[in-house]
Amino acid sequence: MITHAMYPGTFDPLTYGHLDIIIRAHKIFDEIFLAVAENPQKNPMFSLKERVVFAKQATATLSNVTVFGFNDLTINVMKKKQVNILIRGLRTRSDFEYEIQLAKINNYFEKEIETIFMTSTGIWAYLSSRLVKEIAQYGGKIDQFIPNFIAKKVMEKLRNTSKNIETL
Repeated sequence: MITHAMYPGTFDPLTYGHLDIIIRAHKIFDEIFLAVAENPQKNPMFSLKERVVFAKQATATLSNVTVFGFNDLTINVMKKKQVNILIRGLRTRSDFEYEIQLAKINNYFEKEIETIFMTSTGIWAYLSSRLVKEIAQYGGKIDQFIPNFIAKKVMEKLRNTSKNIETL
């Protein structure tokens, strides 16, 4: 049986925690759809287009991972892609409480959707995109948490933002 799964997220920026889940999932499923959500409510640092490019570069060696951006309900995208397995990463107990809510509501609207929770390994259990951006804002080293090419873009974005703030 061929299995397809979707791993949605904002990925702003994509971290090694996200990549850990993607790499582990790519060994389990025949095809992984890495769905990058626009999600303007989170006020992302990078545009949807930039985040899709980053995700494609970071997963380029994984032949069964397809990356795309979306601005819709996750379950609608899953229906369009004919995918019924949803991958969600868990770091802490508070993640579980939120994610179980999402799983229940998704299943309410679409009975065929199965949510698979994958726990973070090692240090990634405490890592979030928000934390990476905060460390970077204060000049901390972030390339141990995210791919180097993305870390450079984060720092570049912060430099450009701080230049604009200084001129106001």
